[in-house]
Amino acid sequence: MTRQERLGFVAVFTVSVLALVLEQVNVAGQFVFVVAAVAVAGLAWLLGEATEHAGETSGARVSALLNASFGNLPEVVILVLAINSGLLDIARASIIGSVIGNVLLILGLSLIIGGWRHGIQTFNQRLAAMNSSMLVFAVAGLGLPTLFITVHHSATDAALMSRWTAVALFVAYVAYVYGTFTMPGVNFRSVGGASHWSRTQALVLLGVTAIGTGVVSEVLVKSIEPTVRAWGVPRPFIGLIVVPLVGNVAEHFSAVRLAWRGSLDFAMGIALGSAIQIALLASSVAVLASALIGNDMTLAFPALELGALGAAAILGMVVARNGETNWLEGLQLLTVYFIVAVAFWLLG
Repeated sequence: MTRQERLGFVAVFTVSVLALVLEQVNVAGQFVFVVAAVAVAGLAWLLGEATEHAGETSGARVSALLNASFGNLPEVVILVLAINSGLLDIARASIIGSVIGNVLLILGLSLIIGGWRHGIQTFNQRLAAMNSSMLVFAVAGLGLPTLFITVHHSATDAALMSRWTAVALFVAYVAYVYGTFTMPGVNFRSVGGASHWSRTQALVLLGVTAIGTGVVSEVLVKSIEPTVRAWGVPRPFIGLIVVPLVGNVAEHFSAVRLAWRGSLDFAMGIALGSAIQIALLASSVAVLASALIGNDMTLAFPALELGALGAAAILGMVVARNGETNWLEGLQLLTVYFIVAVAFWLLG
């Protein structure tokens, strides 16, 4: 590990301990929320670093899957903790927010940064088409239970519909992973360079950071309600924008850095793969976990949230349509993300 990396690790764990101390001494919840958010973002960055080094010896395709999987760990932990705390609206909004954040914000930034540096960029159209079709499938998978619950007002049936949908989405995600690894002609371009970490170092850091993420995320979730009351931040904005930004910082960093280096396939694999993983895997885990917890979360999303999800899926298909892209398409994605953020701020 380099000296800069060691200093970064010390800083992250220092902020994490500070968040725990502030909660124990009963500091105002909104200040705990800020410190805990910084700590979770830092831990997410550490997870991204550890998974990147762990995957460098396994090939770019495995590394992209590891980045998407462990990069989403903070978001999944926050999601389950929010359900356990009864913050079902925050949990549902964070699912939609993570998907649109990956497609509109992370992919948008990647296209802008890569386009500015490298001009018109090409990518694997076959893989991009599969990812974009999975996003459209995710819209259907999350949207149909909402329509069912809207027209059929039965709490029992709503819970059953959501659980069976969760099982179906989980199976679809497993099939998606299998398809990604077996599809012929799909290879990410290597970014080169051998890891200066040992595999043991990477795996130990993964374990320690995963535990730290769980502990600090609990502090973050507990401080959401006091923050909403003290600062008047709209609940939809917290769930749709703030929580996903905090939990997905690893993908932000990794995808944009890879786009800067010219590995657009790898960057798109992280951004779109993470969005699909949240829509299919995290949502199913959340629903099934809520059943075990005894605090059922149904897949009944507000119309505006589903509209934002649908817009992200359509724009993802547009970007993937011809195998090449430029910075202007990235700007379009960011513009839509800004409009969504404004809309959910004004909802409060």
